[in-house]
Amino acid sequence: MGQQQLLLLVFGIIIVAVAVMAGLVAVDEKLRQSAVDNLIDRNLTIASEAVFWKTKRDPYNGGNAKYSGLELDGMQTLFLGEETHGGRFRITVATDNTLEITAVSTSYPEIGVRTFVTGYSIDSTAVRHDGSIALD
Repeated sequence: MGQQQLLLLVFGIIIVAVAVMAGLVAVDEKLRQSAVDNLIDRNLTIASEAVFWKTKRDPYNGGNAKYSGLELDGMQTLFLGEETHGGRFRITVATDNTLEITAVSTSYPEIGVRTFVTGYSIDSTAVRHDGSIALD
C-alpha cells in the first residue's frame, strides 16, 4: 500500500471512532432525559391522585379538603407504590394546603425531581441533575 492509501485508511478509522463516540454521548443524554420525563410523569400522576383524594369529604376515604392525611404513608393511602422500575417516590411534605412529592431515579441516582402542589393545582416541578434532591 502506498502512503496515501495508509493515510486515508487512518483518517477513515479516526472519523468512524469520533462518530461512534458522539453517538454514545447522544444515547446517554437521551436516556437521562427519558429518566427525567418518567419521574415527572409519575410525580404528576401522584399529584393528581392527591388532589382528587383531597376533594373527597369522606372522613375515612378522603382528605376533607386537607393534604395533611398524606403525611404518613401517603403513597399507601393513595394506593400507589413507592418504587417503580424507573425510580423511588415519596410524599415528603403534606400540610393542610400544600404537598411536595419527591422522586429519585434508580438508574441515575443523581437525578431528582420535586413537584409542588398548592391548593388544588400543581404549582411547579424542580429537576436537578447534581444529586441535591434525594430521599432519606
